[in-house]
Amino acid sequence: MELEQCNGSSCSLEETPIQVTYKPLELFYFMDISSPENFHVMTLIKKLEIEYGHVIRFRMVSTVPSCVGGCQEEVRLLTMIKALELQGKRHAMRFLRHLHVNDLFSSKQFGSIDLWEIARSFEEYGLDLSELEADLQSNQLLNALAVDHQVLKDWEIESLPALTFVTRDEALKIEGVYPYDVYQSVMTELLGYAPSRSTDWDVAKVLARYDASTITELSYILDLDKAVIERELKKLSLQQRCRPVPGCSGEAWAQTK
Repeated sequence: MELEQCNGSSCSLEETPIQVTYKPLELFYFMDISSPENFHVMTLIKKLEIEYGHVIRFRMVSTVPSCVGGCQEEVRLLTMIKALELQGKRHAMRFLRHLHVNDLFSSKQFGSIDLWEIARSFEEYGLDLSELEADLQSNQLLNALAVDHQVLKDWEIESLPALTFVTRDEALKIEGVYPYDVYQSVMTELLGYAPSRSTDWDVAKVLARYDASTITELSYILDLDKAVIERELKKLSLQQRCRPVPGCSGEAWAQTK
């Protein structure tokens, strides 16, 4: 069972299958994985995935920009994240989420944390540890890290988090996090039309898509007051369709499996 606790926003654990369907927009989101504040962008990404995933292809670019001359632990983490990503973004997302919700990266004990022990807890989700070990020593990993570094350089990213929306003909970079309608306006401007918005979502469907979500996240994603979300969660709980995540004081909830 995945290690579950809460501390902010959870991110998508769903691996998008290989797609041949053309999507007119590509979204790069750049994160400093050593900064807890950067993880707030994950809630925004979840909302964009849910409402506009049919027109957007997503790609995360992770980095630790403060590590100029050392930071061995941060580099160790970045290397692990990229190796996990080679088996599918869902594995990297799970790993990042675990570190974030348990506030492990910012703790003084981070250097003694066994990243492999955390990775082993995700074997039941399909993570291949033998492949992970091989990837950590592979040229493919070095190439992947080099590609991400080049993308950051090409986009001249100066502040994180940052998002770039890209079409075949045009691109726009947004550094920082802004109100949701700003991103909707950007999409409309780049596409030349307002893309259709998927609105067929409720609390149960969001919980079914992601391993866990907080009340704050659900309120933002569904544009509902927290009181409404809490009532819906209580109803689903009585139906044994969801449960509070242990250690979260009722703030985070997950689908009952």
